Amino acid sequence: MKTQVALSAIGRDRPGIVAGLTKVLFEKGCNLEDSSMTLLKGDFAVLLLVTLPEGLTTSGLAEAVEPTADSLGLTTVLRELKPGEMAPKSGARPYTLVVYGADRPGIVFKVTGAAAGHGLNVTDLRTHVTGEASKPVYSLSMDVEAPDAVSAKAFAKDLEVLKAELKVDVVFHAVEAEEL
Repeated sequence: MKTQVALSAIGRDRPGIVAGLTKVLFEKGCNLEDSSMTLLKGDFAVLLLVTLPEGLTTSGLAEAVEPTADSLGLTTVLRELKPGEMAPKSGARPYTLVVYGADRPGIVFKVTGAAAGHGLNVTDLRTHVTGEASKPVYSLSMDVEAPDAVSAKAFAKDLEVLKAELKVDVVFHAVEAEEL
């Protein structure tokens, strides 16, 4: 059975972070399955799902990554995945949600709480504050998987309530196959 690892890294942003980490993976014969990398103010965050080649252990990869991570000022964590953790969920339906409005505490908490309450799984979430300091605008973009159309419809109803409560605009729709 293949060994699969989640590797996360974070540190002050600078050129070469992605190249440095992926060079180690390439040299060790790893396959990069999925990734998410983003700039968060002055820090760069990396999350990689990696399949290790035969004979390479999680601790062996950690030792190989350490010198590069240290030279780039990164804090890293590696976690070996259990069998089946990387398998896609069958029957889940993808949806996209965009929320934007005046910046205020609780937007992410209330929206994700409503999603969780209906069994929706967050697969990607991004937030940004833009605009002038005196009038900041908050945007949240979220991809979710719904177990069924009934759950998605119930969540959409909750969003209408949150829209009024949080004084935000909301766009929620199913992702069609051609969008993928």
